[in-house]
Amino acid sequence: MPSDSADTENSVTLVPSVQQANLDLVMRAGTLIHTGFANSDEELFAHDFVFHFVNPRLAELDGDHHGYDGFRSFFERLHRESDTGFHNEPHSLTPYGEELVVAYATNTVSFGSTALDVDAIVVWRIVDGRISEAWDIPAINTVRPHQSRTE
Repeated sequence: MPSDSADTENSVTLVPSVQQANLDLVMRAGTLIHTGFANSDEELFAHDFVFHFVNPRLAELDGDHHGYDGFRSFFERLHRESDTGFHNEPHSLTPYGEELVVAYATNTVSFGSTALDVDAIVVWRIVDGRISEAWDIPAINTVRPHQSRTE
């Protein structure tokens, strides 16, 4: 008769961990941003989702954006207001426990024909298999001229 631990081990390998499922959700949210929300993926987000953007230097975007529509509108507006659009280069995703994922990326925006690179982290909170909250925190004191990967 097989042991209970063997059955448990087998079932664990068949079901992705909560952390992996959370990483997958955040990667899918990143795909939405990269594709300009080409595919609606509203089911990723809780109905009361809040996106907190913390950047007093962009006062018109600073603050809370509510729901999937608020999240999409934020990035659409950022893309429109940047001379060359908004570009995001992800560097890492790290899960913490069963609720949080921290993403680190470099964002490129252009204002007044000057392209700028801005490092940022986003802390994503996942509850009941949906993204319930996110905090986008740019490193506003270390903004620098854009450097392409080939430079």
